[in-house]
Amino acid sequence: MLKFVIPKEKYSLCLVNAGKKDVQSVYLKYYGHLIEGSTYHDFMPTFLQTEVLFGESYAILEEFNKWNPNTTFYYEVLYVTEEAIKLKKFNRKNLDNVIPIESHPLFQSAIWEIDETSCEYINAEEIIQIVSKDIYAPKVPKNNSNYQYLLKRSELFEHFFEDLYKEMDSYYRGENRNSVAKWEFAELLQSNYGVQFEQSEGLDIILSSCVALMRKLQLSKVQMAEYFLEYII
Repeated sequence: MLKFVIPKEKYSLCLVNAGKKDVQSVYLKYYGHLIEGSTYHDFMPTFLQTEVLFGESYAILEEFNKWNPNTTFYYEVLYVTEEAIKLKKFNRKNLDNVIPIESHPLFQSAIWEIDETSCEYINAEEIIQIVSKDIYAPKVPKNNSNYQYLLKRSELFEHFFEDLYKEMDSYYRGENRNSVAKWEFAELLQSNYGVQFEQSEGLDIILSSCVALMRKLQLSKVQMAEYFLEYII
């Protein structure tokens, strides 16, 4: 369970993973504004990303957070777990809706926990459907209606898909082009599911996309094989 918190000792901004399991492909965004009398000031959005946030740990996002009591901030975090992709949103309006916690096992001082406003679950299937619509596309299909729908839910999906397609290309013609994972997956499809392949450039593109999806979405080869049979073959 990921949370945004502000330790009172230094007023830094931290992202906490209080669970025991690591989470992968963490994308986050926060932005806000300050009102002082008749003055209104916008804080431009900050985007950050990390490959993994280990269980029972935290990442310091800002050493000295814009914690002024007159500020309002909005926070979003998108990350991948074994169960699903999760999108969480948080809001801090001044200090009206933070939760004070006097003792926390990860911090030496008391903290303010920022109020969570929503939590959405996105199935791996939704991502695979977007990719499989044009499995040979070298870039993110920005006109795809399902992709546009995800963007409306959070701008973080733009960064998520950009990284996904970079990884797909890496397995096709980049540093991972000779990865044995592609041919191990092909062997599984042939031996366990009776799928017949002909060696071609198109096959390499498909296998590269499948392996990248497995890595990004934390899917097993069996799970990916079932999605392959439903959406790609």
